[in-house]
Amino acid sequence: MSDIVTRLRELGVQGDDCLTLSYTEGCDVWHINESHVQESVSETATVSLLAGLLATGVPVYGMYGSTEPGCDILNEMRDNDLLDEYDYEGWFEEYLSEKLSETVYEQEYSIEYSTTQYDYKRGRCDVSTEVRLRAADLYFIEDSDLPRFQFVDPDRMVRGFEVSVKTKAGTLTLD
Repeated sequence: MSDIVTRLRELGVQGDDCLTLSYTEGCDVWHINESHVQESVSETATVSLLAGLLATGVPVYGMYGSTEPGCDILNEMRDNDLLDEYDYEGWFEEYLSEKLSETVYEQEYSIEYSTTQYDYKRGRCDVSTEVRLRAADLYFIEDSDLPRFQFVDPDRMVRGFEVSVKTKAGTLTLD
């Protein structure tokens, strides 16, 4: 049994409850040129972590909006025709990383950036993501014997993210 699922069940987290997964990484940039955001996206792991999470097939939801079936980020990307060009020959995770990187300026798929200017040309650009997972989906993966979830490990899914969950005792951040 995975560690994250065990801890969630011990805390009494119900299936309808959502976990918040957050990740931020940044790098020093020359903001004087207009490519500092794209450079930061490529130099940090934020986009690839989110793409890896999306590629598991588990519904991942943005921070705002519904957690009803079909309202997840991957379906939004599909509805916006971003997945139409996938040729089914490459790694889906890499394809998602490319598409998320291309749309970073729209900040539509839970990838955001912020730039701190140290002076007129140097600064720092942070790239972050904050998404939600339903606890029921993690419980389902853990209890499922479906072939599509055979290699999906809830502990690996959340590795690297800061995981928090609302409980009766307040919002807890899991280490």
